[in-house]
Amino acid sequence: MNRRELLKTGALAGAAAAAAHLPGLGALRAARASTSGYPFSSRLSEGRNLIFLVLDGTGYEDMAAASYFSRRVLGRPLLLERVLGAGQYGSMDVQSLTAVVTDSAAATSAWATGRRVVNGALSQLPDGRDLTPIMHVAREQGRATGLVTTTRMTHATPAGWVARVASRGREEEIAEQYLAFQPDILLGGGRGPFEVSTRSDGRDLLAEFREAGYQVVHEAGELEEATGDRLLGLFTESDLHLPYEADRRFQNVPSPSLAAMTRKALQHLGDRDGGFVLQVEAGRIDHANHRSDMGAVLWDWMAADEALDEILTFMETQNDTLLIVAADHDTGGGAVYGFGSGYRASTQAFETLAGVRASHEWLFREVIVPGLTPGEIQDAVREYLGVHVPDANAEIMARVVAGERGNREVQRGHPNAHASQPGNTLAKLMSISPDGSPDRPNVSFSTSHHTAGLVPVSILGPAVAPGALGFVENTELFHIMCAALGTRFENPGMTEAEALEALRMG
Repeated sequence: MNRRELLKTGALAGAAAAAAHLPGLGALRAARASTSGYPFSSRLSEGRNLIFLVLDGTGYEDMAAASYFSRRVLGRPLLLERVLGAGQYGSMDVQSLTAVVTDSAAATSAWATGRRVVNGALSQLPDGRDLTPIMHVAREQGRATGLVTTTRMTHATPAGWVARVASRGREEEIAEQYLAFQPDILLGGGRGPFEVSTRSDGRDLLAEFREAGYQVVHEAGELEEATGDRLLGLFTESDLHLPYEADRRFQNVPSPSLAAMTRKALQHLGDRDGGFVLQVEAGRIDHANHRSDMGAVLWDWMAADEALDEILTFMETQNDTLLIVAADHDTGGGAVYGFGSGYRASTQAFETLAGVRASHEWLFREVIVPGLTPGEIQDAVREYLGVHVPDANAEIMARVVAGERGNREVQRGHPNAHASQPGNTLAKLMSISPDGSPDRPNVSFSTSHHTAGLVPVSILGPAVAPGALGFVENTELFHIMCAALGTRFENPGMTEAEALEALRMG
């Protein structure tokens, strides 16, 4: 079945047909009580390949905004929307072992190991026991493995699929564990933990990767020309992430796109006899939400959808591939709100996002710097974000950029709600309309932190009938992946009480 037929089938599947594929309540309860994983896994046939696309730090409100943006500004529906209809679609919780709000380290560990860990840890319990991530399971089966991300390579989300450390901040050790495990593909940012000049121990991991048979590349052009069976691509220096998609696309900040990295990974992994497991992360959606930057959020969503296109193109010819698409948590609590009488101005306000040509990060690093006048700030925001900043707000922005703090009039909500300063204050100043006109995006953020909101998850593959996946615990995705790989595996676990005691004693 080709992609068009697959998506058409999903779109036409009715509720009755979908319900026929769902387990009864008794079966569901029995499966949850057993150690065999989620009941969905019993309906999967073993496949050669597994791809996991991560939409980091994004939830249902972001998905709605991305859908409207793609349709109204770019003139096409999100490809993800069609995937949701073609496969199994549900909602996932985002708890860690000791908190109802997870960080990315605990979230990725839940997927990768089937066990919850404490925030900040990567695939390791608080008593020091290492867990076995899914890529280790896949390697034992003879499968190739790969990690692709728009964050730095040693950041939490990709790292948890391979590394086991007590703290996600131990990124030099994570780089060492990559070398020890030797994934076939590593593509992302942040050369710092690998380079002799920046590592605290002076170790030259780049040279060691080359000695281990890796082709090491640092530029988009080199990636396109790469032919090695093993690839290490690190496309930014120090601890930098890859640029936001808006900056790559409109400001020509050098970097391969997420789609290009995904395409290259699939080219190199797709012909492996034993199959592969590949994680692809759109990681900077999370960072944009931390900064209350909806324009950057939306363009990185578009980049993720383009990477999804590469994945589905691959799946057209490889019909033994299972795809999971999931968010690890929501960040920012951003929402598109009603505007004007009868909310009729909502669309006009939202479509001002079409004028975004840079992220806030790039704008306040490259253009709006200390010393600019309020008028110059207004000109810059109009040029790069497509909106007008009121005079009073521009004056406050000039003071904030110059290093002044204490602008409590724009720091709304709980003190924790705007921790990514001064970025959140500046974002708020650019979003306030003095006369209530729809001349700027009608988007409001409740926090700069992660939230406890449920997030979307979807599963697509040749053995997956369209329908409702229902409510999924984040740990259950591990069992689904194991079933897709034709194996069963159980990691050790701890209760919340045991974890809190271990933390207290440690």
